[in-house]
Amino acid sequence: MLCGAHRNSTREPTMPQIHFLPADITIPCEPDQTIMAAAKAAGIKMKVACKNGICEVCKADLRQGTVRFSNPIGEHVLEKKNQVLCCVAIPTTDTEIFMSNVKHPDDKPQVELGFQIQSVTQANEEVVIVDLLAPAGKSLDFLPGQYLMLHVELDGEAKQLPYSIASAPGSLTGGDERALQLHIANASDTAAKVIEFLKSQPVVTATLPMGDCFVSANKLKEFGDKPILLICAGTGFAQIKALAEGILALEPEKELHLYWSNRHGGGFYLNQLPFEWVKQHSNVHFHPILEQAAEDWDGRAGWIYEVIQSDFRDLSGIHAYACGSPNMVFGTLDQLEPLGLTEANLHSDVFAWATRPAKG
Repeated sequence: MLCGAHRNSTREPTMPQIHFLPADITIPCEPDQTIMAAAKAAGIKMKVACKNGICEVCKADLRQGTVRFSNPIGEHVLEKKNQVLCCVAIPTTDTEIFMSNVKHPDDKPQVELGFQIQSVTQANEEVVIVDLLAPAGKSLDFLPGQYLMLHVELDGEAKQLPYSIASAPGSLTGGDERALQLHIANASDTAAKVIEFLKSQPVVTATLPMGDCFVSANKLKEFGDKPILLICAGTGFAQIKALAEGILALEPEKELHLYWSNRHGGGFYLNQLPFEWVKQHSNVHFHPILEQAAEDWDGRAGWIYEVIQSDFRDLSGIHAYACGSPNMVFGTLDQLEPLGLTEANLHSDVFAWATRPAKG
């Protein structure tokens, strides 16, 4: 069995576990499998060269555990330096090693790029869609659901502001690998100034990617066969759009339930797109919701969690993504926990910068 790498993984009792520091990655290791082979099977990025212990490029400090070796060179290095050569070391117990150049397969290097501003389009009265294009020869390397820091100058002051990338990478979807999209809600003085800045400039700088609320092939393997819930309010749809595009590119048959809430019907600024997904994929279900019932609305109304409660009786083991305010994210989690949704299974950027209120 070849399993993907994961942080804080569920233990496989029949296999030794290899824990890499400082990356905090744990992977299983097959019997008679070297550390290097286990890392490769899990998609771990590790520096290797000769693969027989001569060059010592793959050496790592042994912190815990016991290993055996496929040749005497490994034994000599362990006795002399308390280090293991990953290409010849075979764990016989759970093992912890320190190897600074190990990277999780989902880790993406941050880059700073100057993007051409292709268009700034009004989607509705409140939302602007911005299409950006990376320099020629640059293929963007990010994961669906991640965000960027937009470098802007407002009132003579340089600022960096976070915006969700509202598109999955072209390398996944078959689109332009240099292109990405932003959705900006014109809901504050700062947002209005950002929009005017983008309209007045041919190029804007951004740093990307950022954020741990993403989807990848590794995550989908961990999630298993159960449905995924995509939950958003307002322009939270930007991140959800990228996640949906990514999931459908990676696993087109995955059951998806998209819950999008707005204060009024005009808030569904890309209302036809989810219906196109539904038309193209019988496994996709779109649930537009108004916060309060209205005479001109014949769809569902109420709190997002109320609609989800009416659709699901048991959320145990189901993973969900939520994009909205802290009150929306934490409130939805509080209300759905009795059905089995856990904080570990709810993915949101909110957890990185806001503290969940204490109950009681």
